[in-house]
Amino acid sequence: METLFERHRELAAMDELVARGGVVLVEGRAGIGKTALIQAACQRAVGLGRQVLRARGSELEAGFAFGVVRQVFERRLASAGERERDALLAGSAGAVRAMLLGELVETSAFDTSFSVLHGLYWLTINLADTHQLLIAVDDAHWADSPSLRWLAHLAPRLEGAAVALLIAYRPAEQSEAWLEALLDPAPTVLRPQLLSEGAVGAIAHDSLGSGATAELCRAVWAASGGNPLYLTELLRTARLGEVAPEALDRA
Repeated sequence: METLFERHRELAAMDELVARGGVVLVEGRAGIGKTALIQAACQRAVGLGRQVLRARGSELEAGFAFGVVRQVFERRLASAGERERDALLAGSAGAVRAMLLGELVETSAFDTSFSVLHGLYWLTINLADTHQLLIAVDDAHWADSPSLRWLAHLAPRLEGAAVALLIAYRPAEQSEAWLEALLDPAPTVLRPQLLSEGAVGAIAHDSLGSGATAELCRAVWAASGGNPLYLTELLRTARLGEVAPEALDRA
């Protein structure tokens, strides 16, 4: 598993989430490591025998109604046998059967009526009745509005359920009202910080070995600003010999 520097609090929260369920939000700028935290949580969940359902918002698919919802559920339903699928979509969950199984329906693709949201809630609960469940949604700032409404509907209803919900997003792009509704009242909200000079130096040594001179470590810290993604790219170019420390100082 990838070592995540200066993320002890966040990783402890992931362990707690996977073990006990509930809702955790990860808020942070691009490149700060939100996806790495989601990956860590998913690996922990798999190691404990949990079901893991993942989705990721996309700027190009933000207008695709229930796109994130479909990412979460469609593959799981497709892999189920007919008897299990019927059980998962029994009762109130039957309201979303046609949408998730691709059956022809006359209702609008943007239908976010209570019956649809309630149906998705019960599908989630039915899945958790078989194995504890982690739902992880990355880049929620790009999720479609119906999927955001589902998340806002689901989050406050998970108390006592064997469900963990993990959502990551960029705060500067939370233009959707349903994402703001999800934050009020806020569950656990993690805000990963930029890496310190010491952490950047340790990562540089792990990546470059003896090539991580004190001069280069200072340069990559200054040039990256402690942003993990920027740091990774700078170290990659340094490893390939494409950049010198003095060039980083001028970046």
